Amino acid sequence: MIVRGITQISQSEASSAVSSLLPTESSPVAESGSASFESVLGGMLTETSAQMHAAAEQSEAVARGTLDDLHGTMIAVKEAEISLKLVGSVRNRLIEAFQEIWRTNV
Repeated sequence: MIVRGITQISQSEASSAVSSLLPTESSPVAESGSASFESVLGGMLTETSAQMHAAAEQSEAVARGTLDDLHGTMIAVKEAEISLKLVGSVRNRLIEAFQEIWRTNV
């Protein structure tokens, strides 16, 4: 079983983590310079779904005993959970905004 303690991360690990958050050439933001709300929200939903699926696969592999990386699995599960909470928060804010517009007198 591979167990890694909490240590300082290297410069290359930090830079790769930061670069993964930046837009890539294939992202809608990089292609057109700006992105529609639909493409941003759709991308966020797709990414969240992929994270949830990957975390579920890792959890199943740990449960079967085919994967020894419990630490990495827990991180993947928490990342997926946080991403799902973010999607829920965005959804709630959208509903609040719609209701506010609906109540506005013309």
